[in-house]
Amino acid sequence: MKRAIPSRQALRHLARLCNEPIRSARAPLCTVSRQTHPAAQLRSTPPQPSRTLSTSAPSRQEPPTTTTTTTSSANETTNIAPPPLPDTTSYYTLFPSTLPQGPPPSGPFAIPLPALRREYLSLQSTHHPDKFPASSPLHKQSLGLSALLNTAYKTLSSPLLRAQYLLLHRHDIDVSSEDNSQNITDQGTLMEVMEAQEAVEEAANEDEIAALKEENNERVWATVQKMGDAFEREDVEEAKKECLRLKYWESLGQVLHDWEPGKEVRLVH
Repeated sequence: MKRAIPSRQALRHLARLCNEPIRSARAPLCTVSRQTHPAAQLRSTPPQPSRTLSTSAPSRQEPPTTTTTTTSSANETTNIAPPPLPDTTSYYTLFPSTLPQGPPPSGPFAIPLPALRREYLSLQSTHHPDKFPASSPLHKQSLGLSALLNTAYKTLSSPLLRAQYLLLHRHDIDVSSEDNSQNITDQGTLMEVMEAQEAVEEAANEDEIAALKEENNERVWATVQKMGDAFEREDVEEAKKECLRLKYWESLGQVLHDWEPGKEVRLVH
């Protein structure tokens, strides 16, 4: 049986049919194009909440940081090591820079007062109670030390108080006591004191008082020199004698300072 030869029209129809698979093979390009469409992306990816963008660096975190720093600084201030305390064995050991040799006889009786004052002020500044919290043990300790420094400085600055301190704490002799049975003044000193007292009572004007002041200042200076020499050679009895004389001259100096015409003259014995 002879095969029928397709007509030209049939061939064109077949060609169209054959080309359909080719177009359908390229169809995935259209599919990809549809997936990349903005509308498709919005449908496939859920919208992200806007609040998640602000969680990376919230501004309200700054106050805790400042508070922590302040607390840390306060702790550092509280935990600062206190300065080393001076040696409180005696008034002399409180001032090692000015009095490195200590009291006589190892050291001199005379004291350089400007150097003593500088060291005193430096110690008071270092151990001032205001440097420590009022409720801390260091504050109470600094109060006691400050009072001790005041007393020691006042005592060592005065030759009379210094001599009384040395006699009491090194030789157990209290010349500041009101009991004069242990502190008998020699007759020569008593006569000299009585004459000085009479001169003050007879003074009639400021010029005479000025001359008596000058005379008494010379007595004070000479007595301090003799007393210092006695301490340095450990002559306790001589040091005590000159210390008692110095008490009279110091008292006379105060009387001359407070002098007024007709005012009663009373010396402290």
